[in-house]
Amino acid sequence: MDEAKELELNLWWRSLTGSIEITITDKKGEIYFSKKANQMKDEYLVALRQGRYILSINISNFTGAAALGYENIVRINAFPNEGYSIIPSDPSKSFYWDYLLYIPSKIKESKLLVVPNNTGKVSDLIDVHKEKAKELIIYKATLAEDLGIPLLVPIFPRPESHNELYTHALDRETIFTNINELKRLDLQLIAMIDDAKRILSEKGIMVDEKIFMSGFSASGDFVDRFTFLHPEMVKAAVIGGSDNIIPYKNLNGENIPYPIGIYDYEKITGREFDVNLIGDVYRYIFKGAEDEGGWQLWVENGKKIRCTGKEYYEKFEAPQLIESLKKRAKPICVEGNLTDVEQKEILFRAYDGKILIDRFLKIKETFDMLNIDKSEFVLYKGIGHEITEEIRQDELEFFRKILSKP
Repeated sequence: MDEAKELELNLWWRSLTGSIEITITDKKGEIYFSKKANQMKDEYLVALRQGRYILSINISNFTGAAALGYENIVRINAFPNEGYSIIPSDPSKSFYWDYLLYIPSKIKESKLLVVPNNTGKVSDLIDVHKEKAKELIIYKATLAEDLGIPLLVPIFPRPESHNELYTHALDRETIFTNINELKRLDLQLIAMIDDAKRILSEKGIMVDEKIFMSGFSASGDFVDRFTFLHPEMVKAAVIGGSDNIIPYKNLNGENIPYPIGIYDYEKITGREFDVNLIGDVYRYIFKGAEDEGGWQLWVENGKKIRCTGKEYYEKFEAPQLIESLKKRAKPICVEGNLTDVEQKEILFRAYDGKILIDRFLKIKETFDMLNIDKSEFVLYKGIGHEITEEIRQDELEFFRKILSKP
C-alpha cells in the first residue's frame, strides 16, 4: 500500500451454504480487518499505513457464488413461480421502461398494489436496476399474496450518467428534466398501471380505478410525491423513511416548491392544489425514531469518510447553509429552475434547520391542524432506517383495514 493512494477492492459473494471469511493482516499477523458472513454486499473503509499487507479469503466451508476484482456484479434473481412476468416497455403507450407484474395464486380483492423500485445506487446498467426490482417484487409478493391483489413494480433506471436526477425519489430534477425517456416518471407509471389493468382484464381480473401504493426510503419519497400529484388515483398508501411534502405554498417567509411544498403545484399538474383530494387518501406514514437518514459517503483529504445523514448534515451542510443564507433575500423561489443548493436553503429556512424526526413531527402537526385525518403518522421507537417484522405486519393490517371499508 502506498500511503498517499487509495486501493479499491471489489469483492462480492452470496452463499448457498456456509460462509466466507476474509482478513487483512500485516506481515506480523496484526489484523486490520476481518469479516465472516454468508454474503458480502456492503462497503468498508480500512485505514492502512504504507507497507505490505496480506488479504486472506477462506472459502473452505462455502458453496455459492463469489467474484473478486469485478465491478457491477449483478445477481440474477429467478422468479419462484409463473405468477411473475416482465412486461416490455412500450413508448407508443407512453412508458419507456419495462415493468414487473405479479399475480397471486388467489385473487381476493379488486385492487392493484404498486411499489416503485429503489436500487439504492446509480448505475448506467439497466440490469442492475432490473435485478433489484425483481428482488423487490419477490419480497413484496408475500404482501400481495396475503391481500390477494396483483402487484406492479416499475423498472425505472437511476443512471450514473445523469446522477443529478434522483429518479427513484421522483425529485424535482426528474419532474422537470427534458430527457425524454426519464421525464415525468409519475406519468410513465400511470401508463404502466393502465397497461397492467388491460393485461389483468384480459385474464378476467378486474381492478378498481384507485390503487394501493407502498414505498420505503427513496421509494417512499416517490409514493408520497405521487399521491400529492395524483391523489385521485390512490386509495391508500404506506410511506416509510421518507421526506414528506407539506401542503403549504409558503412557510417562514419562503415559497416552498415541489417536492418540499405546493408553491408550484399548478405548474406541474395544471390544476390548483385541492386539500380535500389529498385528504381523501388513506396514508400510513412511518419513520423509525432512531432514523438518522441512512449513510453519507464523501472524500476528505483524499480519504473516503462514511457517517450517517444526520452527522453529515450537522457537521457540513448546516454550517454552510447558515453562512450562505446570510446573503439570501426571502423568498429564494419565485420562478424558474432551482439548484440543489437552493432547495436545501429553502428547506433550512422553512423548517428552521429541523431535519428528520423534528421535520416529520412538524408535518404531522400541520396535517392535524388541517384536519387531514386519513393521513396517519407513526414513529417506531428504537428503530432506525429499516423495515422490521412489526412494520411489515402493520402494513398488512393497514391495507386489510382499508379493504374492509365500504
